[in-house]
Amino acid sequence: MAELAAVILRRHQITHVPALRVDPVVFQPVFHVSCSMRNCNGQCCAEGVLLDPTEKERILAHTGLIQKYLETDMEHDPANWFDGVVGQDMDFPSGECEGTASTERGCVFLDSRGLCTLQKAAVAEGMDKFTLKPFYCVAYPLTIDAGVLTVEDADFTSRPSCCSAVDQGSQHITDVCREELEFMLGADGAQELELAAQTRR
Repeated sequence: MAELAAVILRRHQITHVPALRVDPVVFQPVFHVSCSMRNCNGQCCAEGVLLDPTEKERILAHTGLIQKYLETDMEHDPANWFDGVVGQDMDFPSGECEGTASTERGCVFLDSRGLCTLQKAAVAEGMDKFTLKPFYCVAYPLTIDAGVLTVEDADFTSRPSCCSAVDQGSQHITDVCREELEFMLGADGAQELELAAQTRR
């Protein structure tokens, strides 16, 4: 059987990567039968997340709002919310990125229940739940690496019931991460990926 051509998505909304290549692993059944994003406990937030400078600015612009929803023992000073290490990375719209700070609990915005304060604050204030969260935080376990859509291979979490890949999975990324895919790619891009996936099963 002839090898299938590489998939390149062009109908998505990621404007800084107009021709988004797709890692073949995206089309493989890499998730456990019981895998569901509803089982998330925030373990994937152990090391914080990288974000674009515009995302940092958006968070800081909502400092007062976010502080309202931080637990007492969480960091309230916005000067300590980010790690200050700016790197060059073309997978971000600006070509630069910086990390959120992390504590013993994990990302500085992670509360004692493993929930994201940025998301809690947005929902409580009547915003879309992803308004304040960084792109790659929402997208996880999906990521873009050197212009390629792929599945994050994190060594700090092992939770097959949530989003850790397994050797003999039965669910595909399009089964488990529909909301994340539509967030990343937009409706048209997610549909384009789904159609490509159907030809590879």
